[in-house]
Amino acid sequence: MAKAKISIIDAIRDPNIVGDDISPAQEAALRTLYGLPILSNLENITRRCLGHPPRKPREHREAAFICGRRAGKSDKIAANVALYEAFFRKHKLSPGERGVVLLLAQNMRQAQVVRGYIEGKIRRSPILSSHVVGTRANEIDLNNGITIAIYPASFRAIRGLSVVCCICDEIAFWWTEDGYANPDAEVLRAVRPAMATFPNAKLVLASSPYAMSGVLWDLWRNRKKDKDVLVWHAPTALMNPAVPEQFLKSEKRRDPDNYKREYGAEFAEAVSAFLPADAIEACVVGGRTEVPPIDGCYMYRAAIDAAFKGDRFTFAIAHKDSERGILVVNHLAGWKGSKQNPVRLGTVIPQIKAQLERYHIHTVYGDQFGSEPIRQAFASEGIRFREVTFTASSKADMYGTLRSMILDGRIELLDHEVSLKELRSLELELLPGGQSRVGHPTRAHAHDDYADAIAVAASKARAYMPPGMY
Repeated sequence: MAKAKISIIDAIRDPNIVGDDISPAQEAALRTLYGLPILSNLENITRRCLGHPPRKPREHREAAFICGRRAGKSDKIAANVALYEAFFRKHKLSPGERGVVLLLAQNMRQAQVVRGYIEGKIRRSPILSSHVVGTRANEIDLNNGITIAIYPASFRAIRGLSVVCCICDEIAFWWTEDGYANPDAEVLRAVRPAMATFPNAKLVLASSPYAMSGVLWDLWRNRKKDKDVLVWHAPTALMNPAVPEQFLKSEKRRDPDNYKREYGAEFAEAVSAFLPADAIEACVVGGRTEVPPIDGCYMYRAAIDAAFKGDRFTFAIAHKDSERGILVVNHLAGWKGSKQNPVRLGTVIPQIKAQLERYHIHTVYGDQFGSEPIRQAFASEGIRFREVTFTASSKADMYGTLRSMILDGRIELLDHEVSLKELRSLELELLPGGQSRVGHPTRAHAHDDYADAIAVAASKARAYMPPGMY
């Protein structure tokens, strides 16, 4: 491969060019990518991140940087590689041909993150900015025949481009299955031919890990077999010492499983338990089956998870305790229906109304499924029904709130065996595209009816907490 007159490390650190600070681990990663000598003080870092002692330096055409959150993979690795390839490498172009440094992400919002880093570095550098001849919404034209382009991950959009460098940002969160319009593997299949005629071309995958699926997981699994691809694996603390140690300790204590993936850079099982059983047990007030209302002291919130056949029609009431900074589940009830004897609104709603009157509640929250007849039935009793739209994303967010409260011990649960069993059995499923699903196991006879009602009631009660209380 043809060598540039200045190394990427020198270009980054030169205050007249990029003028950027990089950590020892970030420097070691870039040195390994470009085949630069590994300095003695970087050997241990390199060994740890590669999983083997540093080998004879050689430049890599493809690389995967699997690092924790805030490790600098977008700013210090991806953006600097893009700038170096755009401004300092010699890419042989035909007359009239424009080479493209391509920034790809799951969507344009994510792609703009890397663009922001790149534009910021260009603007503050008189040398780099002097080579910019045109800027459009998603492209930056340079006077050397190179265009820095920001695209969402689409294999169709890549066809016809002359790609001298491609940065795939957060590729672990791209769609991974053939049923989607642009699965990660198809996008990479479209990129590689677009780079074929450029011997200096770079394909860089920079991402936090996610589920054990997709091209990033495949590269990680095969890292010992495929020695042509550089696979760099590092936790946040190693890559970016600027992240406070106390913050990382707090995150690890709050949610060990999430910490492993987000900051420890560990891939996660596609399906895992959502809540630790011991954390749930710590929030249960033994022997408590209800917390009666206290007039004038609290604002109570009520929620239902409506079902008529098979699943339970469940009902929950919760309130905030501002003095103690916690949420309290006050009341739970459920009605079981079947195909032969479904739950009837005419039977259930009067019972719910009686509890609402006890707690001076005038509004009930529930999901959108079958909401109109439910709304009308409640309205006939003088009760407002407010719809909470359930999607995989919104439900995961709502359950995320409940999870945080349970892990922090900021909720008191009733000693109600069925609801506790449901909470213990909840699963987190990592879906393609960075989405997740929280709910009951897919096996038969598993339910999350009480869990749903508790999560909605708790989220509504939490919404009324004073700022800074939680």
